[in-house]
Amino acid sequence: MSGRKQRGVVALYLVILCAVSGQAQKVLRWGADPSGGAPYVFTDPANPNQYIGYEKEMIEALAAHMGRRPVMVATDWEAIVPALERGEFDIIVNGLEPTEDRAARILFSKPYYVFNLQLTVRREERRITSLEDCRDKLVGTLGNTAASRLLAERRVPFRGYADPVAAYRDLELGRLDAVLMDVPMEAYYARDNPRLRPVGPPFRGGVYVVGLRRGDEALKAEIDAAIDAIMRDGTLERILRRWNLWDEAQAELHAAMRRGEGVSYTMTAASFNWSDALERLARAAVVTVALAFGAMFIALVLGLLLAIGQSKGSGWLSALCTAYIEFFRGTPVLVQLLFLYFGLPQIGVALPGWLTALVGLGLNYAAYESQVYRAALEAVPRGQWEAAYSLGMSSVLAFRRIVLPQALRVALPPMTNDFVSLFKDTSVAFAISVWELATAYRELANATGEFLLLGAVVSAFYLAMSLPLAHAARRLEQRQARRRALQLQAAEVMT
Repeated sequence: MSGRKQRGVVALYLVILCAVSGQAQKVLRWGADPSGGAPYVFTDPANPNQYIGYEKEMIEALAAHMGRRPVMVATDWEAIVPALERGEFDIIVNGLEPTEDRAARILFSKPYYVFNLQLTVRREERRITSLEDCRDKLVGTLGNTAASRLLAERRVPFRGYADPVAAYRDLELGRLDAVLMDVPMEAYYARDNPRLRPVGPPFRGGVYVVGLRRGDEALKAEIDAAIDAIMRDGTLERILRRWNLWDEAQAELHAAMRRGEGVSYTMTAASFNWSDALERLARAAVVTVALAFGAMFIALVLGLLLAIGQSKGSGWLSALCTAYIEFFRGTPVLVQLLFLYFGLPQIGVALPGWLTALVGLGLNYAAYESQVYRAALEAVPRGQWEAAYSLGMSSVLAFRRIVLPQALRVALPPMTNDFVSLFKDTSVAFAISVWELATAYRELANATGEFLLLGAVVSAFYLAMSLPLAHAARRLEQRQARRRALQLQAAEVMT
């Protein structure tokens, strides 16, 4: 074999060897929510194809010490513990706080960061000087966190958010009186905002830990050893300093680790009991009912106008109604709600969350109801119009007394189905932090792990709201059918 061929074989062998060894390297899959996740892990503004953050750098250091290749799995914060239990990833690294309810389900590593909470208000706010002043105010925070549990413990009204961006934005717009967040989030999203200011010093600290599945004690030992290693060699300190997160609390934690001392911490308890849960679900059900009825009223009135404009209006009016209908039917209702909630404030229109949900759902369903009305109106024979005109009725009177009642009988079944669907579609209001039934279920279940029992209770609430409506609609249909039969019999007798 020639020298060139030998070198080619050796090169090919090395490539295959590297590929095999790379595949053989263990993977460490870690779950985190990058949505509004700065400075933990978030999308790099300069390069949207990659994530950055101090926890991403920390997990890379941990994985290197363990001889593993880190792979991030993006997930939702509120469902991060169930996702770990399902095996979607190996560990949670996402500012996870050790709590009693989580301890019943997963394992915790040694702490790697000490955090405090910071209260933030608008710059012109002078009524709030501490958390005690918020008992009659509305405070925003992340759901299922130490901050939300502290607010519940002190009976401070609060609204849970899926990410800090929306909370601080609502504070700017006056939808909230204050926001309580962990200091890393406050430092990144609020500290440099000229319209916001911190109130008092940070308080009531806690720790962040790595979460692992029960039974993964061997992996926990590896993680603990890696945390010790990157603290002792100064790697973690350099990462925290680079992200301006190094403070006296971190110095004390690292010093204790270097001395080999165990670091004790208190796990916060979940403020949950069944009577409280049922009360909160009942309040959320009332909000759901109010949203559904309010949105359906808007949909029915506007839908009728759209149907008339599309089928009976002039050319420009028909085109305008058609454009409205196609836009609202062709775009997701969730996108429409986000546009109304976050987009309109940029032109000076800041609606509260419940009103945004009510109007948004009403505008969306109006497009669908218009087509129900249009089909029902077209189902009324043309002879009904002619008979009304022969009796001297005007177009408006003929429509109101003759055509519309008949059309409503045709439209009633699909309208009822849409109303039942609207009850369920109110769940999209969670995206704008409206406390309706589905949002309440998500927060309570994620905080307690009682997905099965709470899910059964929430399903019972939805059935209790929708079944009577469906029954009433059937009764109305039967009454309308009997009335129609009597009218036909009377017409036969007269002829």
